[in-house]
Amino acid sequence: MLTKDLIQCRLKGDKLQPILLDTANPELLAHADQLLTAFRQCIGSRKEELATMLEPILSDIRPLALGKGLRKLLEDRSEFSNPDPLDYPAERQKLLTLSANLLNQQPWPSYEAFRQALMQAAGDNNPLLRQGGLYADLPENDSLVSFKDLNPRQLLERYNLGQVQALLLSAEYLELSVDSAEPAKLRRLCKYLRFFRLLCQIKAGSGGNALKLRIDGPASLFENSRKYGLQLAIFFPAVCTLETWRMKAEVQWKEKKRILQLDQSSGLVCPYHIFSACVPEEIKLFHRHFKETVPDWKIVGETPFLRGENNEIIFPDLSFASESGEIRHLELFHRYHASRLPARLEWLEKHPEIPLILGVDKTLLRNPALEEQLENSTWFQQNGFLFRDYPSCEKTRQCLKRVQGAGGRGHG
Repeated sequence: MLTKDLIQCRLKGDKLQPILLDTANPELLAHADQLLTAFRQCIGSRKEELATMLEPILSDIRPLALGKGLRKLLEDRSEFSNPDPLDYPAERQKLLTLSANLLNQQPWPSYEAFRQALMQAAGDNNPLLRQGGLYADLPENDSLVSFKDLNPRQLLERYNLGQVQALLLSAEYLELSVDSAEPAKLRRLCKYLRFFRLLCQIKAGSGGNALKLRIDGPASLFENSRKYGLQLAIFFPAVCTLETWRMKAEVQWKEKKRILQLDQSSGLVCPYHIFSACVPEEIKLFHRHFKETVPDWKIVGETPFLRGENNEIIFPDLSFASESGEIRHLELFHRYHASRLPARLEWLEKHPEIPLILGVDKTLLRNPALEEQLENSTWFQQNGFLFRDYPSCEKTRQCLKRVQGAGGRGHG
């Protein structure tokens, strides 16, 4: 991901406009192709050799920040070798001392004879005696092991998207207006919101399938803001898959708050052909384990929108169907979601007919008022449960068992 010093922006009043590349520009495509060729040719070479090959290419790219940004994106797609887990300075000193002692013992007829004696004394498997091994702990001696290839246009597209993602790392909020002729695409967008545990309020838009979303940004949080910011940045490409979208965000730029506004006409492209590849591992494990261990319920693939109060739309994390066809939906409140939980509890206590159960991260109990509200809520004692980081299948099963056949029953 790009860092702020690699972003190019224009400022008009308080409006911030990223300088997006023309991804069809022949000169830019040629520069991108040269960079890609260098990475392909340097697989197996040391990082220092790669840097030497990149230097003349980068010197021709203007502005310099653009070349550095493209290089950063390619390095993020690369895997470099790591040195063996040794105390290299100490081991190096031992080997140099051993070498000096051998040299002082006798005159050696040849370098090869001395080298063989050193290898025998130090051990044939000593990693410092491999080629380049003596200073293998220095970063410039790391080798390029592999590289996730792409074409020049894709590299330029990722640079454009990367600029917006980098700005979102400091966002106070992100507002989205989205629409699609296919409701399934909007449900998928909301599912990614839940996957990345983003704090979001969803409301129905004007006409059709339109939705309005307000996502709290990392700058609005008191803790874990960096991790949350990364999750927001990783989520954003999903927005670019929709036919119609408009965004507004308040971001930090040069220590001042600025407004960032973009829409589908910006030409931003989602780089993920299969966005499900970004689904967090704990969710994949939950799906697999639930299928294996809970025979009387199954996870339903299509999660619906539920109507809340004041035009709010609730999009559950998961939906379940029992053997008899009863439907229950699960909404999770993670460590970032403390501000939305009290109102949700109050609303559900007034509307027990809603087929929704709640999972609440135990970290939210650090808030005494929330802890008291949960303890005193008869609705939550029946329809909710606590978890740590991500729910277990067993706790989910127990909650589903408690509510099965009770009020709020839904059917598929």
